[in-house]
Parts: sequence; C-alpha cells; structure tokens
Amino acid sequence: MIINIATGPWLPVPAVQGGAIPRLWQGLAEEFAARGHQVSILCRSYPSQPQTEVINGVQYIRHGGFPQSTNITLDLLKDFFYSLLTFPRLPHADILVINDFWLPIFACLRPQAGKVVINANRFPKGQYWLYAGTSFFAVASQAIQEAIAKEYPAAISRMGIIPNPIDTRIFSPSTQPKLARKEKLILYVGRIHPEKGVHLLLDAFSILSEQFSEVRLRIIGPVKENQGGGGDNYLSILKSKANNLNVEFLEPIFDVGKLAEAYRDADIFCYPSLAEKGESFGVAPLEAMASGLVPVVSDLACFRDFIEDGKTGYFFNHRTVDAAKNLSDTLFSAIIDSDNSTMSRQATQKAQEFNYEQVTQKYLADFEQILNVKNSRL
Repeated sequence: MIINIATGPWLPVPAVQGGAIPRLWQGLAEEFAARGHQVSILCRSYPSQPQTEVINGVQYIRHGGFPQSTNITLDLLKDFFYSLLTFPRLPHADILVINDFWLPIFACLRPQAGKVVINANRFPKGQYWLYAGTSFFAVASQAIQEAIAKEYPAAISRMGIIPNPIDTRIFSPSTQPKLARKEKLILYVGRIHPEKGVHLLLDAFSILSEQFSEVRLRIIGPVKENQGGGGDNYLSILKSKANNLNVEFLEPIFDVGKLAEAYRDADIFCYPSLAEKGESFGVAPLEAMASGLVPVVSDLACFRDFIEDGKTGYFFNHRTVDAAKNLSDTLFSAIIDSDNSTMSRQATQKAQEFNYEQVTQKYLADFEQILNVKNSRL
C-alpha cells in the first residue's frame, strides 16, 4: 500500500518539540514501512529539518506551519489556510491518514490522494458532519467513539477503536532493583496547563505533605503556549502553590530514552487531568504503566480503556469541591501500596497490549478492508 500521513500545522515530526501525536505517528509510519509499505509523512516545516528526507524508510515532506496559540478561533483560521495550501500538494496514495481539523474536508476533493482516514484523538466539537466523505474514523478510545456516534450517527458504520500505541521496547521496567529510599517520588509528565489539573495536584500534594514528611513531587512538561502549555502566568501560580513544599519543576523531555528513565526513577505517577472533553486517551499514564509505575488518574472515561481501579491503577473523583482531598487520599493509598509489586506488574502487563506491533496490525487490517470495499465497487 501507499500510505500518507498528514499531521497538521503545529508540531514538527520527528517530535523535536514533543507531542504525543507526532511521536506516535512517526512510530506507526516506521512500522508500516518495515512491513513493506510505501509511507510518507506530510508535516510542517521546521528550521532544523530539511524540506524532504527519508528516515527509517519513511519519507518526510515538509512545508508551511504555524505556532499554536491559546486562541481557538485564531488557530482554526491558521489551520484553514494551512489545509487550503496543503491539499493541492497531497501526493498519490491508497490511504491518507489525517490528524487535523480542516484537511479532511479538502482532501476528499482530491481522490488521487487516497481514501481518507481520520485519526480521532479529540472529542468532537460539532464538526463531524463536515467529514461526510471520510472512509474511516480511527478513534482512540471508547469515550470518543460514543461522543462521535452521538454527534454524527452516520459515522457509526465507518468507525473503529484503535488505541494510541506506546513503544514498550523503550518504556519498560528497570532491569535493576530500585535503590531503597525513604522518600517517595510522585511524578507528573505532561503539558503544564490548567486543563491538566496541575494546580489541583499541588493542592493535593500540600495536604499529603502534612501526612508524609518524606514525599517529593516532580513535574515535567512544557510551559510555553506554542507547545501546548499554560504560559508563564500559570507557572507563576503553580510555583506560588509549591512554595515551601518539596516540589521541582523540570523542562520537558523530548528524548524518549531519557523520558523512560524519568518514569523509572519515580514511585507513583499522577495524571489529574480535568479535560472532560479534551482528554482522548492518555498516553503518559500508559507509558508510566509500561515503565512499572502505578498511575493515579482523574475519573475520566478515556482512562478506563486501560486502567482498572485497584488492579492496574487508581481513580479519584475530580468533580467535587473536595477534589484536592480526594486526590490526596488516593495518593496516600498508592504510596502505602507502592511496595506491593503486584499492581506494578499488572499495570506493566496491561500496557503491553498497546505496543506498536499490535496497534500497527489493527491499522493495516482496517486499511485493507477499506481498500477491499473500494475495489468491490469497481
């Protein structure tokens, strides 16, 4: 098959500025190529990257692009112009995978670009009726599938759940026993943004610190708005909350090997997202599980695709006025149980179900089915 992947105007690929979506599509593209398919990634230009190159059997074609902002209307306008300029350049393909707002609409006007597959990694916002020409919707979680089906019932027969993959060759438990230490390290990895609930985590950690004197919180992720962060003002609020607490803020880690080491160095992983209609799957908690950590997450439906409360992780109720206390109590339980290797082992085993090999097979099977349907109509 000839498979093209269009990743949108915001982040470069390979993911030198981070981003779970660019990283996962780079990995999937390389898996497709390793199985003998002709694969290209169509992505934004970036100063340190050439306009065209081949990496691990995948061709990269770059042009245009914009920095992302916090203004949704402005970003939609930027994306519209990026898509308008991109679609005439779409090369011939059998399958065109798109992770973008406007491009699926334009791509359907160019049949030689291939059957359009939308990678649905966000909750719908009323736009899915625009995607009537799409051949298949690859949704990341059951929660997104249900939301799209409710908004656009015509998509039901063309929709399937294909989870986001993680590289379990890199994200894996340490082969060496962890050094004994009294201090327990809680880790957060993700965008430093209000919708991720980082301020709630700090409030909970403040309560927890009154019960545990030997506990530390490490927060790793981007703050810059063009990398999806909440900006310097939000960081200032967080640092004010962290005053006199054992908290450290670290720059984002874009090297996956070093990121895996950061997971393995921790005792507990916490991902207190508040994004009811923004969190589609949750790659970071899954990477943490693969690395041997037990995750503590908010009670969002998307996490239930891979976390079972009390078995592979913990949920806390984030929707009440006592959310910080709820999180603190859950972290307390996780710390008490952190020396029990059973949950860690079960979390790691569950994460193995989401490796690149298995997710690649799901995509290729659906691509073949799409093309078989097309050929049967000829």
